[in-house]
Amino acid sequence: MKKGSEEKPRPSRTTDKYWVPIVAKTLDLIDCFCSDSDTLTLEEIVRVTSIPHTTAYRILHTLVARGHLLQSGRRYRLNRGRKRLKIGFANLSKKIVLATEIQASLEQAAQESQIDLRTWDNNRDADTAVRNAEEMAQAGVQVAIEFQLFEQVAPIITDILARAKIPVISVVNPHHGTLYFGVNNYRAGFTAGLALADYAARRWREAPDALLLLGSTQGVRTVQSRLIGVQRGVEERLGSLSARIVHQIDYGGDRTSAEGVVKNFMARVPATRVLIAGINDESALGAVRAAEALRDPAKFAIVGHGGSREILNLLAEPATPCIGTVSFRAELYGPGLVAFALAVATGRSVGPAQYVPFEFIGRAKMPTQK
Repeated sequence: MKKGSEEKPRPSRTTDKYWVPIVAKTLDLIDCFCSDSDTLTLEEIVRVTSIPHTTAYRILHTLVARGHLLQSGRRYRLNRGRKRLKIGFANLSKKIVLATEIQASLEQAAQESQIDLRTWDNNRDADTAVRNAEEMAQAGVQVAIEFQLFEQVAPIITDILARAKIPVISVVNPHHGTLYFGVNNYRAGFTAGLALADYAARRWREAPDALLLLGSTQGVRTVQSRLIGVQRGVEERLGSLSARIVHQIDYGGDRTSAEGVVKNFMARVPATRVLIAGINDESALGAVRAAEALRDPAKFAIVGHGGSREILNLLAEPATPCIGTVSFRAELYGPGLVAFALAVATGRSVGPAQYVPFEFIGRAKMPTQK
């Protein structure tokens, strides 16, 4: 052997300050696979690499989750055909604040995870949602994420994507036959109902004259369960409410329509203590407009669902009739959806629903009856 041909010492953290041990272990693990056809068990990898068992398992799990390795039972092999995961997201509407916040969170998480994300705008329209589902199928996305309101087209959308063999994750508004990611709608509504009842007991010290539930007759039934939860939450605190007190009305689909609905309701129903729950923040903000236009906001207590920036800013105003909103934590949707979609795309076992934590956010200071 010629002088100077001796094998160089293997780099390590002690000899190279830029050395990253976990990256080195990951590359050692990948190097175990000499060809695309090689399949190895965890025990075989540990024996070849001397990587600790727990560390090797965690690296394998991560590589499978990211699509670099394929797993069949206890054996692993290289995924040479790996491509960047392509996700399609059909969003509710660019005009709905919660929807735009969820999309922003998803776009950031997709970029950080090196996922190709294509987006569509359903524009809160049933026919547009169907056309977008057809475009997603043609685009060959590997996972479709659907955020749309209309129950009558939900099975059509699900069928379009099922025939294209594309798994579907429905967001906020659950669709039958899909996986679900979002809040427990009934429990979110129940939380809002408790807050309304507590306000009535503290401010008015008696039951309301009316409980107005602003819903949507075209909406998915599970979302409507928010309003069922509201009523049950109110009754949990105040006792059973007479049928003549509870009014559920279609709010019309936008803020201006909701304002008109509340004004018309107050014109025909004499009431001085009115609890109002909007199925979303848009309907609640419309109710706030109506209460302010009627120049007697103190007779109203209004809650929304969603937790958009706009309604959170409104809660900073002490005179607003809006007493709070159930925040759906939009910032959690991006990372959660990416993890869920990766699990679905790589064939890992997942439950039918992934529930996102929610929280009621109320006014900092609530007035009390003097």
